[in-house]
Amino acid sequence: MMSLKTGAATQLNRILRPLDVQVVRGRSDDSGIKPFLSARKTIAAARRSGLSLSDYIDRFSAEPGATPSTVEAMLKIAELHEHVDRVCEIGPGTGRYAELVISALRPAVYEIYETATDWLPHLRRLPGSVVLPADGHSLGSTASASVDLVHAQKVFVYTPLVVSVGYIQEMARVVRPGGTVAFDIVTERCMDEEATKTWVTTGATLYSMIPRQWTVDLAAGLGLQLLGSDFAPLSGGRTELLVFRRLSGVRPGSGADVAS
Repeated sequence: MMSLKTGAATQLNRILRPLDVQVVRGRSDDSGIKPFLSARKTIAAARRSGLSLSDYIDRFSAEPGATPSTVEAMLKIAELHEHVDRVCEIGPGTGRYAELVISALRPAVYEIYETATDWLPHLRRLPGSVVLPADGHSLGSTASASVDLVHAQKVFVYTPLVVSVGYIQEMARVVRPGGTVAFDIVTERCMDEEATKTWVTTGATLYSMIPRQWTVDLAAGLGLQLLGSDFAPLSGGRTELLVFRRLSGVRPGSGADVAS
């Protein structure tokens, strides 16, 4: 017999289906997930703590300095040190990564796809930001081969595999030849004994793991060459940041040489 909770979730999912939203069972002790539910409360809490929004999120969801170290690693691997014309970010949330990328690269346009609408007023205040309609699975308002850098941080850690793959395909589509694609995922390299024990003990069922080599092969088929990787802190564990370059003259599906 169906429980009351299961029955309620089923009925709610029927209502939410046209919006491509689904209620799933899962939990996590990662406090970095909760702040995305309320922009007003998170911004107010950061102000009360005397910390910047970026430092506040790092302090309570990963470790101090995690955000700047991730951005620094991404830009270093991609050899991005100067002004670029256009950047696109999937799921910027609080804007903590966006602020640092904008400061470093000074793009004329910073495209934003964010489904958490309460964060949009905050994101619209970022220099050069253009908030585009977000459907949760595509970059439909961005032209093909039009951006210098497209990235997603702490997004594919939570999204289902098919959603992550769809976004990676879209990232390959919108990045220009020679441009950069970067995102972090939970790979088998992240699942050491300590992380596995912590997540099993705390019941952290919201994280999604994607095999590293499978992802690299997928990207290669889309004309993306792996430049390098780095690890980024995640509550109770870590993610692996993968940075790719869009090869010139390589069409999606034709393959590309990759680095290990």
